[in-house]
Formats: sequence, C-alpha cells, structure tokens
Amino acid sequence: MANSNQLYAQLASYYDHFCHHIDYDEQSAFIQRAMQCFMLSGGAQYLDLACGSGQLLALMHARGHTVSGLDNSKEMLSQAHQRCPEADLKLCDLAQFQFPTSFDVITCLLYSMHYSHPLKNMFSAMECAFQALKSGGIYLFDLVDKKGIANDNGIMNRLDIGSELLSFQSRWWYRGEGDVLDLYLSIIREAKGQTDRWDDHHLMTAVSIPVVVEQLKSIGFEVFVLERDFSSLREWNGLSDNVLVVARKP
Repeated sequence: MANSNQLYAQLASYYDHFCHHIDYDEQSAFIQRAMQCFMLSGGAQYLDLACGSGQLLALMHARGHTVSGLDNSKEMLSQAHQRCPEADLKLCDLAQFQFPTSFDVITCLLYSMHYSHPLKNMFSAMECAFQALKSGGIYLFDLVDKKGIANDNGIMNRLDIGSELLSFQSRWWYRGEGDVLDLYLSIIREAKGQTDRWDDHHLMTAVSIPVVVEQLKSIGFEVFVLERDFSSLREWNGLSDNVLVVARKP
C-alpha cells in the first residue's frame, strides 16, 4: 500500500488520462455562448475554480481571454502551469479565495462545487465568486440535486499507459438525508511487478437545486438555471437533477 499523500501527489500526472472522456472543447464553446447570452460586463477576464490540469484555461486563453485558475492542489497547478504558462494561478480553497483583479466570468465545472463541505463552505464559495465578479459578470457551475444521486458503482476506468496499468474507480454515496455526500476513490497502479493501491474517502456536499438558487439570490445574484447539456443552451425543465447554473452579478 503506497503512502496516500505521495500517491495523491503523483495522481496529478495521470489526471488527464482519467478524464480522457471529458470534452473540454465543447465546454469552452458552451462557456463562450453563455457569456454572449448572459454576461453584461463586456470584458475577457476569466477565472476557473478547481482548474485542475488547466484544460479550460488553455482553451479559454486560445479564445482570447486573460485567464486565471485556482486549485487546492499544488501538483495540479504545476500541471496547469505547464499547459498554460500565461495563466495566473493560485493555491487556495474554494470557500476563501480572493484575487486582486475582478472577473467577467468565473466557472466551476465537473461538479467541483460539491467539494466545498459542509454546506456553509459551498455558500462561502458563492459569496467569494460574487465579490470577485465585475458588475454584469457571470458565475457558471454545474450541480446535481441530492435526490438524483445514484448510489451505484460510479465511474470505473482501466488504462494502459506505457509500462503502467491504472485502475480507477470513483463513486458517490448519499445517505438519504442531510448535506453529506460521500466520495469514495480507489486507484490501483501496476508497474514493473509492483502494485500500489490508494483508497480514500472525502466528504462532499449534497444539496437541492432550489436551496442553491435561493442562496444565490440572497447573496445578490440574478439566477438562470439550464439543463446540463454542453452541446446546447436550454432552460431547465424543472425535472432533471443535473443542471448548469448561471449566476449574474447586477
């Protein structure tokens, strides 16, 4: 069994392999459309929260934006710097971030808002975003309603990377009440006859869509809820459990 801290640091270099199924080009195009539809500030200052290895930063920079990124992993930020050296990067928690500049658009995708736990920390992250936005700027993030969380085996990947074989499993578990969402991770790395295994458990935040909308409004945002479909921009039908939230600062 590998030391969990060491293996977690090493995972940054494998992150893009685990996320190979994510269409970042589609996401960046969606962000651009959302800016055109909802943003009133008219600028090009972009901040990605939980930016990971910097995929969106590089794509948004290529679209002409001045980009900044935030993550709580220095190893991920190192990957982001290699991918997008033009980005202003900051090591910080979502619930307490501050930047000296203001932004036209802030994103937090791949359900990363749920990592802010407990619920008060998620609300603090929303308040930080409000303070960091220019007037007319937008905060865009995705969310799953707690009643729609499937307690199943989650995502399973098995990847052959040169001389290494990686197995990755990630799953959520909602206890049925309260705001605790359990995240279970399991990673196995096989290389040169040696097997390293890392198992971890994180507490995330389970929340309902109406609660998030009301909290955003109480902070001062104008709120628009969309279907979580990066291929199109559609108003939420009120039935699906996966949404994209656009919160605009007046």
